[in-house]
Order: sequence, then C-alpha cells, then structure tokens
Amino acid sequence: MADKKMTDLRKLILAVMLGGGVLTYPVAATEIQAIQVQTDQAHILRLDKPVKSVIIGNDAIADAVMQDAKTIVLTGRNNGVTNLVVMDQNGDTLLDEKVMVGQNDLATTRVFRGSNMIVLSCTPICEPKVKVVAPPRS
Repeated sequence: MADKKMTDLRKLILAVMLGGGVLTYPVAATEIQAIQVQTDQAHILRLDKPVKSVIIGNDAIADAVMQDAKTIVLTGRNNGVTNLVVMDQNGDTLLDEKVMVGQNDLATTRVFRGSNMIVLSCTPICEPKVKVVAPPRS
C-alpha cells in the first residue's frame, strides 16, 4: 500500500513540475532501457509503424536487418553495449534504444591456464571463441 502512495505522490510531483514548466523532457527519457541479446543469437523486434531505415551504433557488437517493413532482426555479435535507431518514412525516430550483448554461456566452456582464459564454443566441437589475456603484473 505504501508503494502505491509513493507512486501516486511521484505522479503528482511530476504533474506539478510539468505544469510549471520545470521539466521539459518526456518522462520515458528518464528511464534507462536496453534490449538484451546474447552473442550469436537473434532477437525479433516488431513495430507498429513501417520502418524506412535502421542504424546500429557499432556493428561489431550487434547487427540489425530489416526483415520486412515492420520487423527487424537484431543479432548479437560480440559482448558490449551499442545503440539502435529506427526511423520511419518521414525521418522521425520510432525507436532509440541501447542494445546490450552478453555472452551465450549455454554452449561455452572456459579453460584457465594461470592468469589466461580461453573461451571455447562447444557446438558441437569445441573451438576457441574469445581469448582473454590478463594484463602483465607490475
């Protein structure tokens, strides 16, 4: 019950701030959202409006392909964070989201040799995927 009262109070404060011109940006902009994808996996995005262009910030981290006018296939390439911008026919932004790509741990094995680690992708034969070397000690 206390959570509902706090939520109502926040809405009231926000309405007062918007009415007084103190806060000028959309409420949704204050919340951090991210699309989460695993490496070597696809994620389907379906939109309500037709899409004209899709822009991915760093194509080494993720890849975005238009399947049709309202469907985008987002594929994780490497661990990291990038962004995805989707624009309509008029050049208006339909979507501008962070994309977080993480390791698909279900089909990997880590091998440690001292301070070195090798990640093997084992689907079905184990092969090196990522090699991480620890920095030299001073």
